[in-house]
Amino acid sequence: MILGVDTDVLVAWTMAGSPHHAAVRQYIECEVREEGGFLGVTPQVLHEFLHVVTDPRRFENPLLMPLALRVAQVLWDAEQTVQILPTAEVVPRTLELMQNLRLGRKRILDTALAATLESAKVRRLATLNGGDFGVFSFIETVEIPVI
Repeated sequence: MILGVDTDVLVAWTMAGSPHHAAVRQYIECEVREEGGFLGVTPQVLHEFLHVVTDPRRFENPLLMPLALRVAQVLWDAEQTVQILPTAEVVPRTLELMQNLRLGRKRILDTALAATLESAKVRRLATLNGGDFGVFSFIETVEIPVI
């Protein structure tokens, strides 16, 4: 089964100083290795990941871009990763959801992620912000329990 991942999960998985690092690593390890699952990663999430993990305002010790790029490449190419590419239907679906659900500008990226997962028939999303995706009835959010 494919588990879509939100940016916050990839950031916590990578950044040892993140408060949810241990919980995310344990959860992903279980999901992939013990359950035989796959992580569904979109380009949007990978790009946002690069932006966040290299930001010195967010982390005392951010990753330098060359290392962040290597981490992103390894993740994208991993055997346990399913690369989820947006289809032509994602943009109109994102706009439709934004309009129908009356979502504002701060919800654009989450809505586009939800629409991308929906088009790929991925129904589960691991996130640390389940409330952000609660309006999308076609996505089951998997909130990772904090240790």
